[in-house]
Amino acid sequence: MKITILGAGAMGSALTFPLLDNGHEVALWGTEYDVDILNALRGGAHPRIGVKLGKVELYYPEELSEALENSKIVILGVSTEGVVPIFRRIEKEIGERILVTISKGLLDFEGKIVTVPEAIWEIKPDSIRKTVAITGPAIAKEVASKNPTKVVFSCVDIKTAEFTGSAFKTRYFGVELSGDIRGSEIAAALKNVYSIAIAWVRGLETSLNSKLNNIRGVIATMAINEISHFVELAGGRKDTVYGLSGLGDLIATFGGGRNGMLGELLGKGLSTSEALEELRKRGVGVVEGYKTAERAYRMLKQFKAEIEKFPLLRAIYEVLYKDVNVSEVIFRCLQDRI
Repeated sequence: MKITILGAGAMGSALTFPLLDNGHEVALWGTEYDVDILNALRGGAHPRIGVKLGKVELYYPEELSEALENSKIVILGVSTEGVVPIFRRIEKEIGERILVTISKGLLDFEGKIVTVPEAIWEIKPDSIRKTVAITGPAIAKEVASKNPTKVVFSCVDIKTAEFTGSAFKTRYFGVELSGDIRGSEIAAALKNVYSIAIAWVRGLETSLNSKLNNIRGVIATMAINEISHFVELAGGRKDTVYGLSGLGDLIATFGGGRNGMLGELLGKGLSTSEALEELRKRGVGVVEGYKTAERAYRMLKQFKAEIEKFPLLRAIYEVLYKDVNVSEVIFRCLQDRI
């Protein structure tokens, strides 16, 4: 079976490994921003995950139609912001193909905050039962190294999720199925936001030269409780949050990642603009949790929810967008109801 991955970023490229190990034909198409990666892959290692890809057919930006030809499954491996523009380019060609999303975030689509699959459904309503979301603790370098990984394949049609997951499932890449695609997507998106707050503690530990495991436990507990409340408000299932898409993914990000890097810098006392500039200098790409925090805040307003019931999300928003000091909100969190 031919499977086409749109976007040559870290995760999209990492997913070529289980697909190739299952004997599939894999096409990897790069956007205009991926040309340097495609050039590097011709004989060399992927610059972001540090490994050479297997027998993958590479396609350049002008070769989109060729990359899609005869494919049964199409994976949107671009960033959250790139999903809608790329999907609009393939909308007329997607047909009955299964569409897989791997981006974790929320989108501002025509003035409304929606999940990535929901934005696709707004554009092409008949794609609902053919859209599968991959969520859960999957760090690209670990997937590419064939380290033990397990993720969730979610779809309104569980049979579509099962068929799609079987294309990826290997000894090292485990697959779980869910019909709660909305809950899975929101949990995965919010994980990026709350991991910023958990990483504040690493920055504070460096500044104070002292371990702060107590407050790390407090923030982690607040995070998972608020995510579960948020998912329920959105019509998802609470148990989804305590599975791989929520708690599992949150734990996987404790050690770092882009959102963690931003949180750590904020914990050290940098302002948001200073922290983002520092990450830019380091060559760090899009920090999904930064934009998602503001959109999650607005999504709560769509639900007409009381922000006071989400004290940690409010604190994250204030640190990111109002330059409130991390130390100030940390002590305030001690007084909030968990």
